[in-house]
Amino acid sequence: MFVCLLVLTIVIGFPLSSLAQFVDKGEYVEVAKGTKLCPKVIVEKSKGVLDPENVYWRVTSKVRTNGTQTVVAVVLETEYDRKSGETTIKERRYDEDYATFFKRDPEHKGMLLMISPQDGRVEATVEPCRAKK
Repeated sequence: MFVCLLVLTIVIGFPLSSLAQFVDKGEYVEVAKGTKLCPKVIVEKSKGVLDPENVYWRVTSKVRTNGTQTVVAVVLETEYDRKSGETTIKERRYDEDYATFFKRDPEHKGMLLMISPQDGRVEATVEPCRAKK
């Protein structure tokens, strides 16, 4: 009977433990690998502004010993095929793998600040992406 309860606990508990996307690790937050993060403010580009609805980051690593994690910035672009008349949405890597710190945003519950390890500036305010309706 004890073995059955132990197996049941493991079977139920294991999937639930994978739901935690943010885990506080001292001053910083660990974000689960594979999590898509969407911006809540305008993302600046050197020659203009990207539409926040068309940009997201994907976390591609676990936390390193220095507290950083690797992310990839992705831009969604609409492409029109003149021959077929089809419009498709393609993902393009805007910025290859780079390191960042994640910290909870004290002003907005459930949101994170992406902080540059180079100079400590806030790169973006993000939250987990929601499925589009």
